[in-house]
Amino acid sequence: MMTTQHVYRGYLFTIEYLAEDPAYSVNFPDIPQIITSGHSLTEAFANACEALDLCLESLDKLGQPAPTIRHRLIEAA
Repeated sequence: MMTTQHVYRGYLFTIEYLAEDPAYSVNFPDIPQIITSGHSLTEAFANACEALDLCLESLDKLGQPAPTIRHRLIEAA
């Protein structure tokens, strides 16, 4: 299994490769209700960004705050 970590709009997410269809699944640890995936790493990344945008936009329209960012990407020194 291959896992990559990314940050979009301050939120950490991981993309995991599994030998299944769809092959790439996305996980937002600070927003577990976001569920998305893709058939390629590029597609999974684009779907993750779109899903986060839609989630934050929906929360804003409902007058609810954005989830607190608790997880951060730690880069090696």
